[in-house]
Amino acid sequence: MNAQVGSELDIAIVDALQMNPRADWAEIAQTLRHTPKTLARRWRHLSNDGSAWIALVPGPAFVRYGCAAFVTVTCRPQIKRAVAAALVAEPAIVSVSSTSGDADFLLDVFVPTLDGLTRLIDERIDPIEGIVSVTAMVALATFREGSRWRVQALDLRQSALLSTRRPVNPRRPVPPLDDLDRRLLEGLIHDGRRSWTDLSEHCGTTGPTARRRVERMIDSGRIALRCEGAPAITGPVVPTTFMIAAPPDQLNTIGDSLASLSKCRVVEAITGRSNVLLTMWLRSTTDIAAFAAALAREHPRIAITDTFVALRTYKRGGFLLDTEGRARDVVTSASLFADVDVP
Repeated sequence: MNAQVGSELDIAIVDALQMNPRADWAEIAQTLRHTPKTLARRWRHLSNDGSAWIALVPGPAFVRYGCAAFVTVTCRPQIKRAVAAALVAEPAIVSVSSTSGDADFLLDVFVPTLDGLTRLIDERIDPIEGIVSVTAMVALATFREGSRWRVQALDLRQSALLSTRRPVNPRRPVPPLDDLDRRLLEGLIHDGRRSWTDLSEHCGTTGPTARRRVERMIDSGRIALRCEGAPAITGPVVPTTFMIAAPPDQLNTIGDSLASLSKCRVVEAITGRSNVLLTMWLRSTTDIAAFAAALAREHPRIAITDTFVALRTYKRGGFLLDTEGRARDVVTSASLFADVDVP
């Protein structure tokens, strides 16, 4: 690995792009006090190396109008590698991790409808040779999603300068997607920071039109852009998912409280005996028991029903990762975002 990867500047660039994935280099340069040319060069190196990337993922409207689910899979031990290869090859399975606990794999799945989830499980996942059981937990409400997680390299002043995202406005009419929108989505799958000029030429339109269309899809919550990084950039993390049974009358309060935790990656209300899924990106396995104990003290009415520690992440946000967590390819589909009817 290039010795400069993981430098303070690289980490600051990733943090800036986590706040605003398509911010102009000139805008970021004012915040980080480096030239746009230097920042663009460093990002190009990180991206080419697979150490950092911008993923196109379903936005917050997906849970409201589409179907997001977490799926656990158990399989025969001797065939885990083949099962992992089959799972990552499915575009609707956006993330795949092998885990400790009662399941061998934890999946993040996005499909347009509940019927689509049933077909995915019955026709694409269950038939994979070696799979023993599959359990789906449908997401009901999102308290925190992965796009909000940051490496936290910027100070408060720098963060304020880059906090320019427009809020989602669910009352704003959203026209159905047309062929141009779909081409734009396909063009962003491999690189969410693809320049407007390059993207427009690829899709047969103008730069301003490409920008307006993409920003409209982001504003509607149909899609989101997420800056991800390998451990060389983010630092060592132990993704740990806690399955939690919470009193239904406290679900919103507990969900909001968990979402405010600094190392929180995801909090979702889900179906099943465990009605909350919490993923924390902890620094080491020694933090797991201490966090669970603190959680029980803070919320005495909840029960942790299971804990999944990610042993290896094979796929995140549609990107296939190597053993060092670097992006090496992408397997997803624009239809994940396009086929959801956002009113």
